[in-house]
Amino acid sequence: MILRKEERPVALVALVVFVLLNAMLIYNHYDSFTRGAHVGFWSVFYNHLGMSGYDVFSLIFISCMRLHWNALRHPLFVAVLLPLYWINHTIMPPTEFNFAVFLMAAVLVACDVWGVILLHRILRDIVGCTRKDTLWLIALFYGFAHIMITTMVPDHFALSLPLLLLTLLLTGRKLQEGKRFTYLQQALLFMLTAGITLTNGVKVALAAWFAAGKKVFSWRSIASFVVPTLLLALVVVWQQKAIIDPQEQGIKRIEAAIKKKDPGRVDKLKEHNDFVKQQNGQALAEKVPLLEWSDMTTSRWKTVVHNLFGESLQLHRDHLLEDVQQTRPVFVAYSHRFNYFVEGVVLMLLLAGAWVARRSKFFLVVVSWFGFDMLMHIGFGFGINEVYIMTAHWAFIIPIAIGYLLSRKPEVQARSLVAVTALWMWAYNAKIICGYLL
Repeated sequence: MILRKEERPVALVALVVFVLLNAMLIYNHYDSFTRGAHVGFWSVFYNHLGMSGYDVFSLIFISCMRLHWNALRHPLFVAVLLPLYWINHTIMPPTEFNFAVFLMAAVLVACDVWGVILLHRILRDIVGCTRKDTLWLIALFYGFAHIMITTMVPDHFALSLPLLLLTLLLTGRKLQEGKRFTYLQQALLFMLTAGITLTNGVKVALAAWFAAGKKVFSWRSIASFVVPTLLLALVVVWQQKAIIDPQEQGIKRIEAAIKKKDPGRVDKLKEHNDFVKQQNGQALAEKVPLLEWSDMTTSRWKTVVHNLFGESLQLHRDHLLEDVQQTRPVFVAYSHRFNYFVEGVVLMLLLAGAWVARRSKFFLVVVSWFGFDMLMHIGFGFGINEVYIMTAHWAFIIPIAIGYLLSRKPEVQARSLVAVTALWMWAYNAKIICGYLL
């Protein structure tokens, strides 16, 4: 992707900011993270790097090729990490220095900067924002708590975000031109987006539907989704046979040895599993695939107030960055009412922008994506107790909606409110994150 002249300073600033954020995380446990000899990588990363429950499994994989994430939900994540493992495996034995955090940080920073440029083009080319408004909206978006954190934690979300923004940008261009996606474009976008996060493939299908209308249901169009789905299934089967099955046999032997050596540790694990079960709420059916991931008992109202539009945008100082599967309560209240006021301001700007953009077909695509995420998390209850870690999958609706508000109703008050809110997000969240890591 060739940068335009006005995008170059934006990319440079983004590069500096994201390098600094990733550098802080690496600095946090530099000595243990970089040990490359006589060390258990699970204990090095999982027991030390705790930020709101984001997975550190990528670092473990790059260090020793052990796969701990759900292969079905992230079938192509291994394809991203395998080259990094090969590089690390080549240089780690002779140096006894683990480069995993640096290799993953390089991928994260590249994706972060790419995401900024894609959002810049969406706001400029599709929404029609001025250059100044675009910069403030980008600052607002990346100032959100769990967008800022996503840019630095070694999870899959930083990879999902630019892929979703790329799909939106291409969708906006197709709608402007009155064209539909080619079958190859649909297949590639679906393969990549669903490959990193399976459920996001639905969003590619929704975008194709808005662009093509009824033609999306032609047999060739359907085949463009079926074929990559089958390919992803083959990738999952390969991962299961080549990596997961042998790994699980080794884990069982380790667990048996631990049980024999330290029976009390098994009781502690059972206590922890009971705690996690309580935190996850009551599922529709506990032993039925997919339904076991539901949660019918966690309060939806409290989730929206404290987590969806709360923790996602502004960190809670109490139980700061704790994992809900470990020590964090599902709901944490802010100590000051001002945080709820800011939350209300963001929600008000979102709703005002959505009203202005209600007749935009492109914005309806974004709304359909947001609706799908809310149906999945708030309706079905998937990941509802830690919904804030999914912020990167939906929060771009906020700057896009506000972008329509600023481009159609360019009042000084609205622009000032956006600027002040963006500055607050960075001052509040960045200060807390810096204090936590440094």
